[in-house]
Amino acid sequence: MEYELREYEADYRNLRRDRSRSRAVAQDEQPKKVSDLMTSVIMTQMVVFSLVLLLFFAFYKTESKTFIAINEFYNSIMQKDLTAKDLADCVRSVIAFVSEPNNRSSEETAVEEELTGAGGEDLMYVDGTTASFSPVFFSKPMVKPVEYTRITSRFGYRMNPVTNKYGFHSGVDLAAKSGTPIKAAFDGKIVKASYSDIRGNYIFLESEGNITTVYCHCSELIAEEGANVRAGEIIARVGSTGQATGPHLHFEIRIGSVRHNPLWVLES
Repeated sequence: MEYELREYEADYRNLRRDRSRSRAVAQDEQPKKVSDLMTSVIMTQMVVFSLVLLLFFAFYKTESKTFIAINEFYNSIMQKDLTAKDLADCVRSVIAFVSEPNNRSSEETAVEEELTGAGGEDLMYVDGTTASFSPVFFSKPMVKPVEYTRITSRFGYRMNPVTNKYGFHSGVDLAAKSGTPIKAAFDGKIVKASYSDIRGNYIFLESEGNITTVYCHCSELIAEEGANVRAGEIIARVGSTGQATGPHLHFEIRIGSVRHNPLWVLES
């Protein structure tokens, strides 16, 4: 009986020893499994990020309509307060635009390519004395300066579409067909009607309240320097003169020397 008891105790001790070894092995393997899982997750994220980055640069370099639509959507939600409904409408419009069938005629495609013009000079250094993102409103309604099809370049920091240099866009680029009438936004006096290699044919209109509106890249200047004009009067026509990728109006609003985002007024 004593022999059997000792034999049982020996078996019990061996069983406990085996279980202890199993636990130690399991504990050693667990950190290794977690480490392998984390490595796999990180590698997957790096691959996905690289693919998204390559896709983004491919869209950017080819200037595809998909990139333009996504860029417009991003800028619209970053530079303006939106309600949940506005945001949902923006998302739906981008999805519809990206997913539309590519069965349009070559004539429609040519018109779309024509209406992606942008350009203009950029400010290299910006502070509160040169530009402001603060909201701006006027007691008197502003006349929309041109019937545009899309905003091709917004107010703020950007990569210049002509020079490919980073800078601050001091206005908005409004794409429209060449020859589209450009109207005076306010009553005022034409204090400058001239040409430059960057702005092309341009007009500076000075109005009450120390407000100056700027119109660039015109194909033709109709109003003469020194003339007094009424809001809504045709002062020029859309063109692609100066530093531009296609027909559009570069439009600025300045109060004193400070540039303000025209979209606060254009889209109000």
